[in-house]
Amino acid sequence: MAEATSGTREGGMHPASVSPRARRVLDRVLADVRAEFEHRLPRMVEATELALTEPLPVGNPALETIRIDSLRNLGSGSPLFIRRFLLHVEESFKSPDSNTTPALTVAADPLPQTLSLVVDDELDNDGTLLDNIASRLSARNSLALQLLGQRFGVLTRAPAYEAETLPLGPNVLCAGLAKASDVLELSRPARLQLFQQFERALVDAYPALLDACNASLARLGILPHLSFVPVRRAPGSYAGDGADAGFDPDSAGTGSPQTPEALASVRIRAAQRAPIDASFATLQSLLQRRRAVLAKLRPAAAGGSGGERAKTPPTLAHDELLEALQRLRANNTRAESVQEYRQILLAQARQQHGHGMALSETDEDSFDLLALFLAQLQRALRRSSPGHSLIDKLFLPMVLSALRDSDFFTRHDHPARELIDAVSLAGARWLGEDDLDPQWLGLLQRAVNSVQRDGNGGPEAFAEANRTLQSGLQTLMRKAEMAERRQVEAARGRERLAIARMRAGEEITRLLDGQTLPQFHDVFVHHVWVDVLSLAYLRSGDDSDAWRQLVETTQHIVAAAPEDVVGTLPEASLERIHDALEQVGYHREDAAAIASALNDVRTVPAAERHQLLDKLGARARLGEDALCSGTDPRELQHPDELEAYEQLRNTPVPTWIEFNVDPEHPLRRRLAWKGEASGLALLVNRRGLRAEEETLVGLARKLAAGNAQLLGADATPARSAWEATLDSLMPLASGAGKNDDDGH
Repeated sequence: MAEATSGTREGGMHPASVSPRARRVLDRVLADVRAEFEHRLPRMVEATELALTEPLPVGNPALETIRIDSLRNLGSGSPLFIRRFLLHVEESFKSPDSNTTPALTVAADPLPQTLSLVVDDELDNDGTLLDNIASRLSARNSLALQLLGQRFGVLTRAPAYEAETLPLGPNVLCAGLAKASDVLELSRPARLQLFQQFERALVDAYPALLDACNASLARLGILPHLSFVPVRRAPGSYAGDGADAGFDPDSAGTGSPQTPEALASVRIRAAQRAPIDASFATLQSLLQRRRAVLAKLRPAAAGGSGGERAKTPPTLAHDELLEALQRLRANNTRAESVQEYRQILLAQARQQHGHGMALSETDEDSFDLLALFLAQLQRALRRSSPGHSLIDKLFLPMVLSALRDSDFFTRHDHPARELIDAVSLAGARWLGEDDLDPQWLGLLQRAVNSVQRDGNGGPEAFAEANRTLQSGLQTLMRKAEMAERRQVEAARGRERLAIARMRAGEEITRLLDGQTLPQFHDVFVHHVWVDVLSLAYLRSGDDSDAWRQLVETTQHIVAAAPEDVVGTLPEASLERIHDALEQVGYHREDAAAIASALNDVRTVPAAERHQLLDKLGARARLGEDALCSGTDPRELQHPDELEAYEQLRNTPVPTWIEFNVDPEHPLRRRLAWKGEASGLALLVNRRGLRAEEETLVGLARKLAAGNAQLLGADATPARSAWEATLDSLMPLASGAGKNDDDGH
């Protein structure tokens, strides 16, 4: 086993000293890196654009102009920005000796995880900010960078590369970001936002990219047995937090030894807690423990003489297994499950060889993992849904992909896994009818057909289909985001209307002070004048001269309502009433007639008065649909409802909520906006269209009753199925470990 030593690269090396084979290997790795960044960078630019579309809290015209210019430059210059960044990465691979970056500047106090526009004194230049980003990425991925530095050192016939000079290291990537972003001519706040989105994108993608590069180099024969060997401490010595040695906090103080199987369980639990996938060897270890437990639960099946156990059939070669699967695919052989495919393959092998054959340990483990995964996936899909039928079409190609490449089980960004993730979403049990978009289903259908048409069934088919699919999905995602943004703006407008009507109603109630008005005046004040006050509140607020003048006019209307004081409306108030009625949509003649009737209702004939009353009562009221009952949190009495209401108030939006009124058909909606002042909440579907407009009080009641639940993430059925597969392995593995420790 080769160990990752601490030798570092001190001197440069000329590109000519790289051998042709090493250059081919570097080009192979570079192609994978380029594909990853071509996939990630457009998403990062879109995230920056979305962040910059938010208007500034302070209405400064100059700053607003700068923001809009930056947004325009980002949209038009993003293709050139991506090309410049990729060119920098390519040059770092071609000339590794030129990857020299200044030493990191470590601040005395750690910077916050999110950038702020008010810390310009601390972040006085881009170099300081990028150095901090690079140091955080290096700290989170130190082991993978160390292993990659060792392998690059072997390729370039030099000592191991440090993270600062590694072609794929954080410093080199941040330097490329700085150079490429110059072409965008962004303002400083926009530039900081771009850097922030870059770090956010790499937090999730960078560990997987480094692991993929290390795995690719190992497969190509570059230090294939390289691994990290931790420092062995003497018994009783201080061991820090125990993470390096696989320390299990659950077993601390028990005195039981940490067996390899137990350590495998620890690594799986760590993989579930962190955004890292377990290695295939760890999964194999858990499967062995699972088989051991099942064997003890079935003693009759496990019984037999030692001689019988020794008669192990010959192993079917891996290449022969793949060829047999290819024939099944060419003949369009259908099976109900992975186990049925395995039986067909073994039966054909027995027929061909004249005796029984067995699968290799790795192939057997792959079949078992696939069987567990697909069983969980079938439970998560709704039968007769579009996604269910598309997953059926991918069944055999998926088996081939998993047997060809064990990364299928360990990388969530594996092309086959990404395609299955995307397709499975169309079969989710919680998908609503209004979530299905014909354009989206067409993209999925074309991607699946592309994989089916590929007779080879190689990984390139999945990769190409997935690239085309993701490009189309990004377009649909942007369309949904724009639709959702419009719905949110409309909801905010409805909330402002509702607040304005409430404020107008409060003022009218205060001025009436329990007084009962004649019919005509009552209908006018509560059906027409409330619109006038609401419009004035929306335009200028309740501290403006216009609002005060209309409130004064309202006082005059109320004072002139009794029959014994008719004809006492001031001329200025009559003019304001006339002008205000025209502003809310009344014709000049109607406005004049209404003002005259308010001044002295006796001057208007009874028939004309009834016509005016009908007009006042039938007219649509401004923002009437914005009013919603049941928004007062004081209506909640049960402690569970109050707790759910506080949880909703503190939950950032957007977030997903799953409604379980019908357990067989749950429904998932996106909480896109909530109005703290109005108590309203906007729920949209996956296409960004308005689904329901709920109240926070109503949602709190559903959460407390168990009819709804807030989701931490919107996981696809395939992603949830894989997590459930890992969960199903864990109890059996830990149970087997306990039985072994007890001597059973």
